[in-house]
Amino acid sequence: MAEGNNGAAAHGGEKRSSQADDDNQAIEGFVLNAVMDGMKSNVYITDPKNDRILFMNRTMKEDFGLEHPEGEVCWKILQKGLRERCSFCPVTELMKRGAPSVIQWEEESCVTGRSYRNYDSLISWLDGSLVHLQQSIDMTEWKTANLDELTDMMTRRAGKEALQSSLETAAKGNRVISVCLYDINHLKDVNDRFGHAEGDRLIRVITRAVSKVFKRGDFGFRLSGDEFIAVINADAVEAKRLLESVLAELCGLSRTQAYPYQVSFCFGIVEVLPGSDLTLAEAIARADQRMYDQKRRFHIEESERKALAEQPTPSDVETFEYNANRLLDALVKSTDDYIYVCNMKTGIFCYPKAMVEEFDLPGQVIENAAAIWGAKVHENDKRVFLESNQEISDGRTTSHCVEYRAINRRGEWVWLRCRGHLVLDARGEPELFAGIITNLGKKEKIDHLTGLLSRYEYEEAVNCRIDDYPDRPFGVMELGIDDLRHINDLHDRTFGDEVIRITAQKIQSLLPPTASVYRLDGDEFGVIIDEADHEALHRFYGVIDESCQSLQEFEGKRFYCALSAGCACYPRDADNYLDLAKYSGYSLEYAKAHGKRRCVCFSPEILGERARELKLVELLRASIENDFDGFSLCYQPQIDTNSGTVTGAEALARFQCEEFGAVSPVEFIPLLEKTGLIIPMGKWVLWTAATQCKNWMAIDGDFVMSVNLSYRQIDSDSLVPFIEDTLQETGLPAKNLVIEMTESYFASDEDPVRTVFDQIRSLGVRVAMDDFGTGYSALGMLKKSPADIVKIDRMFVTDVQASTFDATFIKFVVELCHDVGIEVCLEGVETDGEYAAVSAMGLDYIQGFLFGRPYPPDEFRRRFLP
Repeated sequence: MAEGNNGAAAHGGEKRSSQADDDNQAIEGFVLNAVMDGMKSNVYITDPKNDRILFMNRTMKEDFGLEHPEGEVCWKILQKGLRERCSFCPVTELMKRGAPSVIQWEEESCVTGRSYRNYDSLISWLDGSLVHLQQSIDMTEWKTANLDELTDMMTRRAGKEALQSSLETAAKGNRVISVCLYDINHLKDVNDRFGHAEGDRLIRVITRAVSKVFKRGDFGFRLSGDEFIAVINADAVEAKRLLESVLAELCGLSRTQAYPYQVSFCFGIVEVLPGSDLTLAEAIARADQRMYDQKRRFHIEESERKALAEQPTPSDVETFEYNANRLLDALVKSTDDYIYVCNMKTGIFCYPKAMVEEFDLPGQVIENAAAIWGAKVHENDKRVFLESNQEISDGRTTSHCVEYRAINRRGEWVWLRCRGHLVLDARGEPELFAGIITNLGKKEKIDHLTGLLSRYEYEEAVNCRIDDYPDRPFGVMELGIDDLRHINDLHDRTFGDEVIRITAQKIQSLLPPTASVYRLDGDEFGVIIDEADHEALHRFYGVIDESCQSLQEFEGKRFYCALSAGCACYPRDADNYLDLAKYSGYSLEYAKAHGKRRCVCFSPEILGERARELKLVELLRASIENDFDGFSLCYQPQIDTNSGTVTGAEALARFQCEEFGAVSPVEFIPLLEKTGLIIPMGKWVLWTAATQCKNWMAIDGDFVMSVNLSYRQIDSDSLVPFIEDTLQETGLPAKNLVIEMTESYFASDEDPVRTVFDQIRSLGVRVAMDDFGTGYSALGMLKKSPADIVKIDRMFVTDVQASTFDATFIKFVVELCHDVGIEVCLEGVETDGEYAAVSAMGLDYIQGFLFGRPYPPDEFRRRFLP
């Protein structure tokens, strides 16, 4: 009985369990229907074995006009004319991948005529079986509003929103993106010659070719008629490689499909780094500037090819017609000398008889003037001449001012300044170009390196404005090349002169119509801008700074040339030339002393700082003459990485006076260098540090002292003899002394510099390359460097815990240096985290606040040499 009763109870339990499962399924089904029917997107579920619909939500039924689709085969009612499963159906691929996968794709429904973005996946059905689920989002309105109909790329508005989001993500994250602006070449010509339908075809061919190189996360949008933006999740080098591969493909396409025009584009790239504060407008503007630089070169090279293909011949044209009123509008913007006029509709130039005779032109009216006159321009000036003319032809500017050399009928090279103005017709098209060409060679008031007017002309121009128009404000700007000395060191002074000449031409090409530029002293230029205030001067500097942001190249040598600027305004800051020149000069010095590559307008604070500087120089000179009273040395420990013990110290100069208290080395060292006081001061530092090292060797016989030298000391003939005398007088062994110099000197090709290093090492003194990585770190130079020790700058330590680049750089430098017998010291380690990140990289020495700050000798001994 008991057994039977137990069996019955068990059987009854099974029935109740089965009923519960059915009830649960019913509840789950009810909830599923309610949730999915409430969704705005289309949702349906099918059996992947037979494609029969198990469920469809209300939204999709209404969208497709279906009442009871359950049980029907999906492709029979959701498509038209099919006899089997859709060829694009993702179910087969999903079954291969398994349940967690999701496939995203887009389709245009032949039933509803609308565009959908589909998300397909496999899920467990109510009975536990695996079913196919598709969720479809109607993208029709979004595409209409956000997609360009011709290219299927995002519109300007949608694209800018996406780009803004990408910039914010890149700034916060640890990734780089490249913003690429590309412009289709000759689209207007294609539209004019072959019709807009062919122009639209050209746009589609190029934009689709660019889109093909996109990877996940990349996107593009149409910025304007023939300009497009591509956002690529890669650095500028990779983005450039991708776009050049597209150009190569289009070049092949042009040949194989025999297009009656060139299928190509020009592009500019801006790399956005993590932490960048670059705005959307700035990113697009910089990309546009770089694209235009390439576009300008493209047109110039094209013109040069045409000029080579077509030998210029004198024109048979004898008449010249122009609108006299418009001609007058252009001429009043110029001065009197050689007056020229060009009818932009026909391309015919008219030159004055005096110019025809001076330069042996074929006639006053010339049809192919660009080729005839361009052939007379000096080879070194031809590019700036062609670029300036191309800007007028492209409509990028309506003003033209350029200086160059041209050969006259006697075979002499004559410096000319060409100024002109472009007049547009009622439709905004170029109509008339007119101006004057001034023969600077006749005036003998020019700088013969740059072709600019001299500093005397600068002074005269400022005084004339003050005397003739005392009520008209104007601004003066003094521009100086940052670190030209480094360029001279890296190459030579002849190359440095070429950099000055190239920079002069660049400034000249960027001047607004109301401005003029002059060569002052050395690497400095003076600019006068009429009706300019501090804000206008800052804007002009921004244009110059933008043009100097990328590496430049001349005769196969690459260089980076940034500019700093100091400004003053008449009559706001001063009412005479001497004060304007003095205040703009002070402001330039302030800009260079506070970070360089900046524009500083004069203020009373600058005058106060200048007064402090003059007073400080006086105090420094008095201190040196008074047996270096006020100077002292502090010593920062250097740690042996393997043992963790102090192996030596770096001697660091300090200065204190009653009037200013403790003065930072950042302030007083440049003043010592500028005045030449660094020579006696440097000898005192070396002798004092060597004496201290000899004393500490009584405690640690292997103790090593490192002493920094200034570039001014390297130039001194007495340096090496003084080092030798110091070693003899103090009794310090040469192996216990290290001389440090910044890496720019190691990059120099100048024989005297190399000779000094060789002479120092011949004494047995080791040489260290300081601040490695800050500006000239071509790793290949380590193979031929005379350095015994390389000191990696702190900039590579700051983010070493998060930056793969910094960590890789440090490890690579260590490995390369060890391969050629050079020891490596890492500067600036300040935290335990930084130390943990670099401790296993094979460094020989480490230096930084984590181990000790610079201390006076007594405290250093107490802490590190007990």
